[in-house]
Amino acid sequence: MDNGNGASMRISRCLVERERRKHMKCLFTKLSSLLPIQQTKMSVPEMVDQATAYVKELQGRLEQHKGTKVQLERTCEMRKRKRMIRPVLNVRDLGYNLEVNLITGLNVEFALSDFINILQEEGADILSATCHH
Repeated sequence: MDNGNGASMRISRCLVERERRKHMKCLFTKLSSLLPIQQTKMSVPEMVDQATAYVKELQGRLEQHKGTKVQLERTCEMRKRKRMIRPVLNVRDLGYNLEVNLITGLNVEFALSDFINILQEEGADILSATCHH
C-alpha cells in the first residue's frame, strides 16, 4: 500500500512540476514580448538581463520626462503671471479735454480700436490716439 501511495504522490509532484514549467514558459513569453524586438532567440538568463536593463532605461527616461514636465510647468506658470498684469487706466481732466492713458502688459491681447469704440459710444470725440509697443 505504501508503494501505491508513494507512486501517486510522485505522479502528483510531476503534474505540479509540469504545470509550473508551463506557467513559467508562458511568463517568459510575455516578458519577451514586452522587450524591444530581438533578431535572435535568447536564453532565459539573457532575457532576464535584457529585461532588467530595459526597465532601468525606461526608469531613466521617466525621470528625464518628469524633469521636462516640471520645467514646462514652471515656464507656463511664468507666462501666466506675465499675462496677469492688470491694465492701468489714467484719466486727466484738462478742462474741455480729457487725456486718457491705458497701459497694458506685453502679452495682453488688446485692440486699441475696441477701446476707442467704447469711448465714442460714451460720447467722446477722439482727437488723437497713439500706440506704443
